[in-house]
Amino acid sequence: MDEQKTAITLNMQNRAVDLTMQWFQEGPGNIGGKFNVLEKSPADDNVIYAGATNGGIFKTINGGSTWNPIFDDMSYLAIGSISIDPTDENTIYVGTGDKNFGGGSHIGNGVYKSLDAGSTWNQIGLEQTGIITELVVDPVNSNNIYAATLGNPYEKTNNRGVYKSIDGGLNWNNILFLSDSSGVIDLVMDPSDPNVLYASGFNRINLPYQSKVSGPESKIYKTIDGGINWLQLSGGLPTTNESRVGLAISEIAPHDLYAIYVDGGVLDIKDIYKSTNSGLNWTSLDVINNGLDDDYMGGFGWYFGEVYVNPYNFDHIVVTGVELFESSDGGQNWQQNAPDWWTYEVHADKHDVLFLDATSYIIATDGGLYKTIDNGLNWTDIENIAVTQFYHIDVDPHNVGIYGGGAQDNGTMSGNGMSFNNWERIFGGDGFRVTYLENNPGDMYLETQRGGLNYYDDINVSIIDLSPDLSNDRTNWDTPYIINEDLDELFVGTSKVNIMEFAPYGSYYAISDDLTKVGLGTAIGNDSQHTITEIEQANYNSDLLFVGTSDGLVWKGIRINGNYWDWINVTGSLPDRYVTGIKSSPNSNDNMYVCFSGYNLNDYQSYLYKSDDLGQSWIDISGDLPDIPVNDILVVPGEDDNYIFAALDGGVYFTENGGVNWDYVGVGIPLVTANELRLDIPNQKLIVGTYSRSMYSYDVSWLENLNVDYTSLNENKVNELSIYPNPVINVVTIKNVEQGIINLFNNQGQLVMTYSNKEVADEVTFNLSQLPTGIYFYELNEMKGKIVKR
Repeated sequence: MDEQKTAITLNMQNRAVDLTMQWFQEGPGNIGGKFNVLEKSPADDNVIYAGATNGGIFKTINGGSTWNPIFDDMSYLAIGSISIDPTDENTIYVGTGDKNFGGGSHIGNGVYKSLDAGSTWNQIGLEQTGIITELVVDPVNSNNIYAATLGNPYEKTNNRGVYKSIDGGLNWNNILFLSDSSGVIDLVMDPSDPNVLYASGFNRINLPYQSKVSGPESKIYKTIDGGINWLQLSGGLPTTNESRVGLAISEIAPHDLYAIYVDGGVLDIKDIYKSTNSGLNWTSLDVINNGLDDDYMGGFGWYFGEVYVNPYNFDHIVVTGVELFESSDGGQNWQQNAPDWWTYEVHADKHDVLFLDATSYIIATDGGLYKTIDNGLNWTDIENIAVTQFYHIDVDPHNVGIYGGGAQDNGTMSGNGMSFNNWERIFGGDGFRVTYLENNPGDMYLETQRGGLNYYDDINVSIIDLSPDLSNDRTNWDTPYIINEDLDELFVGTSKVNIMEFAPYGSYYAISDDLTKVGLGTAIGNDSQHTITEIEQANYNSDLLFVGTSDGLVWKGIRINGNYWDWINVTGSLPDRYVTGIKSSPNSNDNMYVCFSGYNLNDYQSYLYKSDDLGQSWIDISGDLPDIPVNDILVVPGEDDNYIFAALDGGVYFTENGGVNWDYVGVGIPLVTANELRLDIPNQKLIVGTYSRSMYSYDVSWLENLNVDYTSLNENKVNELSIYPNPVINVVTIKNVEQGIINLFNNQGQLVMTYSNKEVADEVTFNLSQLPTGIYFYELNEMKGKIVKR
């Protein structure tokens, strides 16, 4: 390989559509995401399994130094429970579905079994139970397996409760059914008698426009004969309608049990009850008056509600919530044993505790996995796993190859694959829509839950609060907004459309009435569930807005005079489903697109429509998409609306004929929820924000007409650029690099590495020792153009 070979200009024309390439993981690894459950090998404490809320299972064999995905070939990646056969560390059972079920959660399709420590899996039943919350294997007879199920919260069904298999999972029988709207959230076995089990009921239903997290079945039930008969326990336990109930039993003193109750009204800690006689009698520990904060669950205790007994010290009790608390005297006194959540030393929202010895344990949080070896005095983040749950993403137009995103409980962040473990945290809370500004480099709009809208002023390094007044209004958890930079107009959707002129320094006023079914007088259920979900301004027309709602309405707003707007209901025959996306065509003034999701109605059809007359009529362009809800649409510029990408709850799809036929895009990405799509035009990449596997990019250099001028770099620049040594042994240096992106491809054209250079540099050096021997091509993207060298 001769270093002096002439560089060539990359030719992007006349390349065939290529949907077979690898997706590239952009990260972040350092931000983390939500894990529901932890389990360790009974034979080796260094072998640990971690189940993500919708991102599959990760395994470490070195105590957390490195992790590898082991469930990515499965089609359902929401993990609720993991259990290992106590007599065989290679036999693992996994229950799918998000046990801590929230608004963006996914159900599963039953129980999976591995006989080779997670290398391969087989589905073994309970497909219709929605969410598996606990799996318990009999240590005496491992053919006896118990599964606690929550059911499908989106429907009333009898597929709920406790199931038992006596043949290793081949067949299952329901042995405890409570009601069609309640399941079992926790299940523990007496370590001294496998026929004795305790189950806690949970009234959990999330029907359209109505959510229930408390009820009469939230009680404790006991069997002493392996599930043939059950008794509802009392003896000092609450008899009122409560929310989630968590259970723990001492392995050292199996007659000792703890039950944590989430109050059915305030949805925070009610109390913890202790029994020393196997559940016959219970005593209130009066924890609120003994050091346990009454709001440590943040007012949404149905999301937590777990209690743990240290198996090496029966007096050590730990409870999870927004914060982490412990008792070292059997529940008599309590103290916080992790830093305040807002410091981000240990992430908020704790979901599981895995004890390793008397003073060491790992916790699963909404922001990854943390370990202490001194009972909480010090904590270490033990993973760099890309399981961030992105709601929305954007591409920075001023920093080539930099991506921003807003994520569940992890705020707003930015970075790319070259900063995989060093993404920058920009803002906190639950992060939602992030928008970089074309006209003001460095400035951006940031958002937190329920309309917490902010403007970041880069010059003054300040945050301006732009949150709308909701004292007499309501808004979506994921509040939509859109900016017209040329007119300094900001539109925010609540139940109405609100405008701020002279944004970000103006004030809001409504330019519409209530555009949901509440406004039409046809709403059902809770009014708070009826909100605007999407706003789009038609390309090339600042006097035209399109709006979608959570209850299936689509509106067109026409500016008549100043900021008087006329609103026309253009829903027509569109489906009565949640509007997930509205997009204006970049190629035609008349074309609009809208997509819907019926997921919370148990409707998994793909709904995707086009209008070629600005909403007067709609055409179904879902074509042969699989029955998976659609979350976003991206119409490729310069292709006459023939080339379209769609983000589904099961990956990304592409059509080259306007929606007649669709194909799955790429390989190397699990079948995860794709929430939003963007084009990085300078680098010719498709960017996808996923919900639980962070952000990926895909090489779309085969797109022929992207709206960007790729003029060649001048001859002097070509001659000045040098790469050495050549051939490379371990480290390569590139000299005379201006601001831009360096991509490294193998000789099959696969992208294997990306580096973002933000400033002019005499030279850039990085390590290639991890790559196999072969021929590689460097592609340098600068604002002036692009060249390739090998």
